[in-house]
Amino acid sequence: MQITRERILTYLQDHPPSSAEEISRYLEMTPANIRYHLDILEEMGLVDVIGERPTGGAGRPILLYALTPRNLGENLVPLLEAFLSELNGSDSLDEALHQIAESLIEGKIGESRNRVQRFNQGIEFLNTLHYHASWEARSQGPRVELRHCPYRDLALTYPVLCQLDEKLLQLVFDSGLTLNEKRTFGKDPFSPCVFHLA
Repeated sequence: MQITRERILTYLQDHPPSSAEEISRYLEMTPANIRYHLDILEEMGLVDVIGERPTGGAGRPILLYALTPRNLGENLVPLLEAFLSELNGSDSLDEALHQIAESLIEGKIGESRNRVQRFNQGIEFLNTLHYHASWEARSQGPRVELRHCPYRDLALTYPVLCQLDEKLLQLVFDSGLTLNEKRTFGKDPFSPCVFHLA
């Protein structure tokens, strides 16, 4: 990795969160140059914009950067991989997925007899989990799209997560939605997962 980016990461480790201007003063470089490197680090998943600071006048707020959990050395991914490996080999996979989905939605979706209201509440809930979800009514039944996979890297190795999504949607919408089209990772990054009634 380029030395400038390594120095930015080292600075952010000791001074979270920081603006491009603050980093530029410390490294004695222009803010534009620092922003260029921050954009690359953000694309690499090593830093994130975690907030803003008002400028004190007209103009855009100042973006504040910090290291991502991945870069900080959290052990969540290996832990989840271990759980998912065990889950994949489980004799009662369907029951386990059902229980996980139930615990995810517990107390977060109100009872509704109105189907449209239920779907709107469900979409709102899914979007708090970063699915970028939407739905539309169709003559053959509702169609739900998930345009973002909040655990993409794990889903590539553990397709059981797609089964969890299906179970989650069935409980959220109280219907027999099934996964009909799976997103094509790599080919079209904006392709959705599409769920229809079985």
